[in-house]
Amino acid sequence: MKENLAWLIKLQAIDSQLMEIEEQKGDLPAQVESLTRQLENLEQSITEKQARRKQIDQERRQLQGTVEETRGHLKKYQEQILLVSTNRAYDALTSEIDGSKKALDESEFHLLELSEENQQLADEIKAEELQVAEKRTELVTQQKFLQATIAATEAEGKALEQERAEILTHIEPRYLGTYERIRRARDGLAVVPMSRGSCGVCFNRIPPQQQVEIKAMDKIITCESCGVIFFWEKN
Repeated sequence: MKENLAWLIKLQAIDSQLMEIEEQKGDLPAQVESLTRQLENLEQSITEKQARRKQIDQERRQLQGTVEETRGHLKKYQEQILLVSTNRAYDALTSEIDGSKKALDESEFHLLELSEENQQLADEIKAEELQVAEKRTELVTQQKFLQATIAATEAEGKALEQERAEILTHIEPRYLGTYERIRRARDGLAVVPMSRGSCGVCFNRIPPQQQVEIKAMDKIITCESCGVIFFWEKN
């Protein structure tokens, strides 16, 4: 048991160092991921708006053709109405003229709407392209910081991982399982020294008899409050 506990203490020391390496990265990985997502969203938005502008151009060309055609019909009806000799023919042409004017007004109004939408999209694309440039510059900077941090700790991290793998071979699976379960629940801390008769994590007072057993270090003793494994660290 003493050997298992001794190896668990070493394992905790290694894991604490690995945690420190991760902490050196800070929130850089999250920032890089967030900036990458923002860039993807902006670029997707720009692509969609550019596609819509192309669609608007097609709609405008078609509509302009319709407007010219309607104007031609209107001109023809206006010329014909001057030549009719019956009320019936006059009323029919008047109806055609009114219909053409209404269709012309609607088409021209729709053309105006398309023009306004096109301009709004152009303004939004310009603004988003500026955001893309800013985000891309920021992303490159953050990636460089992250890569520099990783490079600075890579060798140390690999050495610690190798040492950790070696330590694992000396610990019985049941004790290793207990350690990993506690470590996940306690933000990386599973094995801590007793501190002045109290838990080094939650500061819960340890009963005197348990203090004696912890000092003997011949069995696994956990905190009744937070669950961490105790060990005795001689001053």
